[in-house]
Amino acid sequence: MRGLTFLAQPRIGRLAGQFGLAFALAMAGAGALLYWQARAQIDDEVETSLRREQGRILVPGAPQDTASIARRLSAITGGRVISDKGHMLLAPDGRAIWGRIEMAPPPPGFADVRFRDGRPDWREGHALTARLPDGARLVIIEHSEAVENIHAMLPRTALILVIISIVVGSGAAWVFSALIAQRLARTMAAADALARGDLSRRIPDAGLDGVFAQQVAGLNRMIERMADMVHSQRQFASHLAHDLRTPLTRLRALLQADMAHTDEAGRQLLERAERECRSIIAIFDALLRLSEIEAGRHPTAMAPLPLAPIIEDVAETMEPVIADAGSRLEMGALFPATIRGDVGLVHQLLVNLLDNVALHTPAQTCATIGLSIADDEAIITIADNGPGIAEAQRDRVMQPFERGSASNRPGSGLGLAIADAIMRFHDGSLELADNGPGLAVRLRFPLLQTGLTTF
Repeated sequence: MRGLTFLAQPRIGRLAGQFGLAFALAMAGAGALLYWQARAQIDDEVETSLRREQGRILVPGAPQDTASIARRLSAITGGRVISDKGHMLLAPDGRAIWGRIEMAPPPPGFADVRFRDGRPDWREGHALTARLPDGARLVIIEHSEAVENIHAMLPRTALILVIISIVVGSGAAWVFSALIAQRLARTMAAADALARGDLSRRIPDAGLDGVFAQQVAGLNRMIERMADMVHSQRQFASHLAHDLRTPLTRLRALLQADMAHTDEAGRQLLERAERECRSIIAIFDALLRLSEIEAGRHPTAMAPLPLAPIIEDVAETMEPVIADAGSRLEMGALFPATIRGDVGLVHQLLVNLLDNVALHTPAQTCATIGLSIADDEAIITIADNGPGIAEAQRDRVMQPFERGSASNRPGSGLGLAIADAIMRFHDGSLELADNGPGLAVRLRFPLLQTGLTTF
């Protein structure tokens, strides 16, 4: 299909997932940092509390022997009703000298320990161990239910934060991407219309601001400039064709008038000149039609249009023309299909293509014309078993004044260009394909009314 077609709604693709994943990873990192920071803050507070407790027991200047420390511990703990700290005195060989806590001897300094203080279950705590001058060790253990609960809660909180961040991040990314996709859809719809030749289309700017509004304004200015350039070019071609057609028509009339007043040799010369004028006038007429169709100035009456009757009418008209060229035209299957179109343009389209068969294929060529339906398209196929057009030349022959290398017949080279313009005018497409041998021309129209589906 030669026409450029965009999707009506661009897909968001991986953007939402990528943005959501990045957001989730960032939030997971923030959650982990928060967890470790909170854990470090709690541990710092626990260690500060243990140092203060040790300072109350190991009073500077007071006796530091084991017996004195034991008496001091009894005095301190005896006056407390509720305490989140436990105390032990260990002999140099690790035996418990004072305290009812059961645990493995911890290393000097701060350490995480597991202990039992009369309960059957083992508990976890943070211990500060100091070595006394006589080799014994003072162990202070802090265990707080609140701290333990916080330690247990932090990983769960971090996990919940990550899950929430994934959901919120993905949702925000999807909404953000959907908004961008909606704005891109406006640009793509306008680009699709421009690709079909509708230079009056502009990108809507309602509801846009910031860089999006600037982008749309810039693109619309570019489209305006393109439309002005194309309009000027079409106007020039149209005026040139119109202005040259008039004197050529007068010249042709003069040649026809002089034929009656000259001898046989002169009449033959005048007839040749008249034929050349007629050919040039036909080229200018084709240029004017092409310019009108592409500029949208063709007087049109778009209406529901059954294709089968038009194909039968054109085939009946063109069959004698093709027969005069030594070839024949056959009718293929005609499935019922209705499009929205201009009957005059569709008629001209089929005449141009069948006229190409008469002009550019050798005698004994067999051409067929048929109508089928596939998906939401009505497809008219004109196929022949002539020399065809090489695949490398098919795009070129769609341009004005271009002809296939196998053609040695007279012609303007505008037939396919006009046919392509008519198809684009009907939001359809024209395809050139290999018929093996020969050429197959497929005309694809959007269906207005679906008939029988064939493949």
